[in-house]
Amino acid sequence: MTGSTRSDQAPTTAQRPLPRRVVLTGNVAAPPPPARPAVTSDLAPPLPRTLPPLPATVRAATALWWAACLAAVTGISAALLDLGALRDRLAVLATAEDPAAPADLVADGVRATIALVLGGTGALILVSLVWTALVLRGRRWARWALLLTAVPTLLALDVAQTVVAGGADLDRWALVAAAGLVVLAVVPLLTRSAHAASRR
Repeated sequence: MTGSTRSDQAPTTAQRPLPRRVVLTGNVAAPPPPARPAVTSDLAPPLPRTLPPLPATVRAATALWWAACLAAVTGISAALLDLGALRDRLAVLATAEDPAAPADLVADGVRATIALVLGGTGALILVSLVWTALVLRGRRWARWALLLTAVPTLLALDVAQTVVAGGADLDRWALVAAAGLVVLAVVPLLTRSAHAASRR
């Protein structure tokens, strides 16, 4: 009786059920992947800005300005190559006007005159070249700047050819030719087609 009681009270090992496996068949559709961000745009790419062609009057004016600047540079270069003779000639003229002036004062005045006249003319020519390049690039305000620069440029060229007069003919005639070309270059810039091109 004791043995049967022990056998009834012996611990038994309970087997737990395994988790149920879910088997997916080929008929089950997998969820779609997330949408990728768009790499293209519906907006049209910006087109390069094309400038309208310049009228013939503007092209002729710029060509004349380039020729005037080249003639002025030739005249200034010729005057600088003959700088010694130019100084002596100006010193003689200054002494003839004021015989009592000291030699040092006359020499300083001659150097200042040459630097002011030739340097000022060269600076105006350089500015004119900048305006001419901007006119060719379609800057409408550069046409007015070029017209405004023409007046002091003509005055500077006139003074320069007066200062170098009496020496080599190349420098003086080159400066005179530059002044004439500036006058010719101004005329096409005042035409109606050039004015209309600057307003576009």
